[in-house]
Amino acid sequence: MSIRVIKYIFALSILIVLLGSAATCMAGIKPATRQIPRQGPLTEREIEWAKTAWSYFQNNVNPETGLAGAQPNYSPFTMWDLSAHMAAILSANELGLIDDKEFDSRIRKIISWLNVMELFRGDLPNQFYSADNGAMVDWSNQPGALGWSALDLGRLLIWLRIIKERHPEYAEQIDRAVMRWNWTKLMDRNGTMFGASYYQRDENNLIHYAEGRLGYEEYAARGFGLWGADTTAASKIHPYSTVTIYGVPIPFDARDPENEHAPNFVVTENFVLDGIEHNWDLPENHNTNIYKHTDPMQAKFAWAVYKAQEGRFLNTGILTAKTEDAVDQAPYFVYDTILGHGIPYATLSHEGKAMPELACLNTKAALGLWVLFKSDYTDLLAEVASTMFEPGKGFYVGRYEKTGKINRAITMNGNGVIMEILLYKAQGKLLKYSNKKSYWNKFFENNSLPSKALPPWKYQPYITIHKYDP
Repeated sequence: MSIRVIKYIFALSILIVLLGSAATCMAGIKPATRQIPRQGPLTEREIEWAKTAWSYFQNNVNPETGLAGAQPNYSPFTMWDLSAHMAAILSANELGLIDDKEFDSRIRKIISWLNVMELFRGDLPNQFYSADNGAMVDWSNQPGALGWSALDLGRLLIWLRIIKERHPEYAEQIDRAVMRWNWTKLMDRNGTMFGASYYQRDENNLIHYAEGRLGYEEYAARGFGLWGADTTAASKIHPYSTVTIYGVPIPFDARDPENEHAPNFVVTENFVLDGIEHNWDLPENHNTNIYKHTDPMQAKFAWAVYKAQEGRFLNTGILTAKTEDAVDQAPYFVYDTILGHGIPYATLSHEGKAMPELACLNTKAALGLWVLFKSDYTDLLAEVASTMFEPGKGFYVGRYEKTGKINRAITMNGNGVIMEILLYKAQGKLLKYSNKKSYWNKFFENNSLPSKALPPWKYQPYITIHKYDP
């Protein structure tokens, strides 16, 4: 029996003890009174967490393409997943898990692919690509063009900016990849972001829709803002309302969910990513003080999302760290919310069907709360979440609240997010500016690409808005 397997069995035994003693632990948990992030070098235990998360990328990257599928034995991936992949590579290098040569080999393959990847209708990255060959596919890994996601592209823009600021040697190739995109399809002059899909898979009926609701919308808008776009509408938090849960006012998007692509669910992931990558700062703000936020409303909302989950534990004994994620059974993906369709702690399918049996303690959400909000409660969350992994393969998505059984789905996004959580613990805000002009800056000093609405601050056009379900 290997040492790693022994460690795994030991970790599971700890988990069983913790599950059985959650109610007992409640007595020793003091509610957090203010936001205190965890900072400092990683402990030996935390380095083991990083190695566990990195094992996903050691096992699942296609050596020919340099790409990885969203889950083991599942080749399709989105631009959101690709962002997590780049985050993991950077974190592995900065945390000392891979050397500079391996970092260069891995990241250069991805950036090179971004410069040659086929674009949907020649305009923008498709919703899915295959790690097998880098081609456009649908979610079942069959050749196919589906449209694009503005939220996914916003996250991709964030990570392309983080990489080029930290490693200016890749800046020109990153800039050239983004300059391939047709920005006329992405945003309007009001700063609203648009996704697109075929209606009922009819290739003659491509519809555009305003994408994103409170939380995810502001996070993705940061990405567009970092590249010079006016994101006035997308970054605006109004209209929003609140529902009070355990004394905590939880903000939610007050607009009617006009289509299936814009549910106004409140989850943890977007607030965690905004905290560790941007420190809840506005785009282009060079603040490095992790106790000061130039977008204080987002920091306030993130705190509310945390306190509502701590409050649920203190009142019910249910360890709570919720976000949208994969599950290891049908429908294979759920929105596990703090607030969904106005219902506290609702777990919903993409179609909005209630699925309370699939509610999970989510690993990436638990560790995200742990690193951003130092407290008795997040200490306990981390104790449990850090035991939910498969040796040599990565962290599981989490465990089911009702049964305590492990949700055995393992995802690229989850493990990539955990890698960047640990890098934040070691370094603070991940977006660090080099203050160097890149190819993008120099090119647009004297040039423009009006047919692509570039540079975006000059040429954002109006595009036609369609409802998803006409």
